[in-house]
Amino acid sequence: MFKQNIQFSRRQALTLAGSGLASAAFAGPVFANTPNVELKGALRTLAGKFFFSTENPGRWKGKEKGHSPIIKVDKDGNNALIRAAVRHPMDHDHFIIKHILMDQNFDFMAEQVFDVNFDMPRSRFEVSGYSGQIYVVSLCNLHDNWVNVSTI
Repeated sequence: MFKQNIQFSRRQALTLAGSGLASAAFAGPVFANTPNVELKGALRTLAGKFFFSTENPGRWKGKEKGHSPIIKVDKDGNNALIRAAVRHPMDHDHFIIKHILMDQNFDFMAEQVFDVNFDMPRSRFEVSGYSGQIYVVSLCNLHDNWVNVSTI
């Protein structure tokens, strides 16, 4: 039989992995940087291993300031403007691939893909009719998935 050899670049693998955060394994629990909330089950096992945060930098300890997304939410009635940014260089060898916005159930809401030649790692997401926790994932081509949480 014919054996198909599928190869992924590191960038493709990180993009797929980051997009997969909304999978069923993540339903329900919240991240460690949420005050007074414990990680549960599989999510606790993955914190600092598969995804990283300021509180769970894992093998990337010391990289938190340049990778963990900073989130600012401005609400006007039923509408919200969510801004996410990281203090990260956009060099051809080391850059932020994209930001992913997810709701409190880790369902995909929006994403911003960056062009290493032109963009800074800053996103703007307009959300209408939603309240609750939101998660922003920042994908670095070298230092994996970084997550932060805020509330609308």
